Amino acid sequence: MKSVLGKLIQQKFGYEQYAVYTEKLNKKESMDIFFDIYDKLHDQSSESLNDSLRDLLTSVQVSIQISRNFFYFSLGYVVSILMLLGLDLIQYVFFTALGLITLCYTYKLWEFIRNRYCDRDVRIVLIYKIVLFYLLEENCLQNESNEV
Repeated sequence: MKSVLGKLIQQKFGYEQYAVYTEKLNKKESMDIFFDIYDKLHDQSSESLNDSLRDLLTSVQVSIQISRNFFYFSLGYVVSILMLLGLDLIQYVFFTALGLITLCYTYKLWEFIRNRYCDRDVRIVLIYKIVLFYLLEENCLQNESNEV
């Protein structure tokens, strides 16, 4: 399972390019990533860049929402276990329900960890955001100079 931000980068630039970016991050070559993303996005229109920025912001919001909602999932997990203990169920039903609840919680825990501690994805997304802002500002300045 990939983080939401990693999926965004793979969607925009492809899996192979994502692997290249992570390799460059390991070698501390962030400017190479910046120039590569800049070269890929340089010819896009302002509308396309705005759409890319909107997609980026949506992915960041989803990532933050996963982190915020994890507390409620944990609380629900604890309450569910306490309810199962209080219901005095037969062992087969109790352990089946406990196993299912634990399986669901484990999935949410893994999702939380992948999205919370995806430092390389965050660094790539920050570079991507900087390129988008730079290109949008550049397009805005070019449009203003053309109007004058």
